[in-house]
Amino acid sequence: MAGTTVDDVVDGTPLVIAAFRAAFRAHGGVEVSFEQANAVRGYEKKEALRRLVCSTRGISEDIVEASEVDALYAAFKVELDNLTNALNSEIVGTTATFSELQRRGIKVCVGSGFPDSTVQTIVKNMGWKVDAAFSSEALGAGRPDPVMVFAAMEHCGIKDVSKVVKVGDTAVDVEEGRNAGVLTVSVLTGTQSQEKLEACGPDYIIDSVADFPKLLVS
Repeated sequence: MAGTTVDDVVDGTPLVIAAFRAAFRAHGGVEVSFEQANAVRGYEKKEALRRLVCSTRGISEDIVEASEVDALYAAFKVELDNLTNALNSEIVGTTATFSELQRRGIKVCVGSGFPDSTVQTIVKNMGWKVDAAFSSEALGAGRPDPVMVFAAMEHCGIKDVSKVVKVGDTAVDVEEGRNAGVLTVSVLTGTQSQEKLEACGPDYIIDSVADFPKLLVS
């Protein structure tokens, strides 16, 4: 959602990056760089925090204590709740895209690595009329695990993966779609570069979600 359908910039910094950095400052005063936080965008948030512990300390994942990740996640949720109140803008064209897809009879679902309460709040505040909204927290796993894609398919009664398209702004979105066996489309409205996205090999790259209906026509 953030960076794909939600304009998540708060005071000049993308929401999730700001929340990651604030959580680490609150938990031990550790400084996380923009680059470190950006590298883990798209992952389920506990997994992202685990990876950040590793990158800030230069240690392997098997050394990281689950209790520390849990504490960081609690701090992250507090910071995220504080920052989410400032979110009020979608990526330009998102609502129009959703409406056009549904006019064509295409189901629209959104998913995020954010806590479930945050996901539902964002969808409500944006006024989106989507078929379903999923979170990795509610489903017990997140990207690159394809659980959210499969949950969307089940909810919409779709069994054929060739009829599903995964759209996202991060490299791990592409991994998620590939793991589900569906078509993948990357958008350039997030913070990860076109070069990084191209290296992941999505089926298509477009400027933004606003261009998606035209891609389906082509």
